[in-house]
Amino acid sequence: MEQQDKVVQNEVGELKKEELTQVEKLNQMRKVYRNADLAWKCITVLVIVLAFIFIYLVYMKLMFIEGPIRVILSIIFLIAIPFCLYILPMTLKMSTKFKAYNMEYKTNFLQEKIQKEFPKTDYTAKNRISIKEISECSMIKKARSANANDCISGTYKGIDFLRYDMELSYKKSRKVSDCVLIACNNKTDLDSEIQIVQKSFNIGKNAYEKPETYLEYVTGEESFDKKFAVYVQNQEEAASFINRELMKKLLKFSGGGPFAAYFDKKKVYLIIRRKKDSMEAPIYKAVKESVCRREAEKEVEVIKKWIQLLDDCVVS
Repeated sequence: MEQQDKVVQNEVGELKKEELTQVEKLNQMRKVYRNADLAWKCITVLVIVLAFIFIYLVYMKLMFIEGPIRVILSIIFLIAIPFCLYILPMTLKMSTKFKAYNMEYKTNFLQEKIQKEFPKTDYTAKNRISIKEISECSMIKKARSANANDCISGTYKGIDFLRYDMELSYKKSRKVSDCVLIACNNKTDLDSEIQIVQKSFNIGKNAYEKPETYLEYVTGEESFDKKFAVYVQNQEEAASFINRELMKKLLKFSGGGPFAAYFDKKKVYLIIRRKKDSMEAPIYKAVKESVCRREAEKEVEVIKKWIQLLDDCVVS
């Protein structure tokens, strides 16, 4: 019996050691990227400071450099600044280092969690979504660009879903907003489209605009109307679809940021605006397993809570 206990303890010890090794490996990858990032920033700042000092001294006539030397120094600084800003990161292969580290980070924590929670789950770190596909739902009508990654496809409570991390920007601004998009394939009783948009929801500091062909619908529930704007094509249909139970659950729903929801006959889209990309690997902080697993659990819980809401209030 004692021998068996020792064997079990050894196996547990080996597992813990393996887990620790994964975290150590991630931290090693993180440090490689962090060091490259620091080297780039330090060199760039130094070059820019030297350039400004040179310009200041020449302009104030505190440095008397004439002829070819002055021209050569000016050319060097003109070349050095764009080199530091654009070419040096590629020379240090920073993007490659970060992609490898970020991929390893998400594979170890996010992928493991979603595969445990959802049947028939597929996880793809790189998966682009077209502007046309987003515009079909009328929610991001003025999107200038849309880049998506970390595509999670799966099924929960019989509802098929796709979940993306996404960067969106409008034509009016180059400012990019980090978002989460959850698209669910589920049937509703709707013959027209309904949009429910949190009033604090915006993309690139641009407030969401009501589509021209839609009507603004007021529910009459003060707390709901204060928080959400509702845009519909058919007010009578909206009155029966947006019931008290749905409003109550939308008021309570939290996805980590302001959100907008789009409903039609076949699909429901949820877009949550975040301050940063979800499950982004830390750079200047050490990777801690407990923190990483908590973040992965939060992302999974958002999917589950949203689909539970649809299952309770929307699915026909």
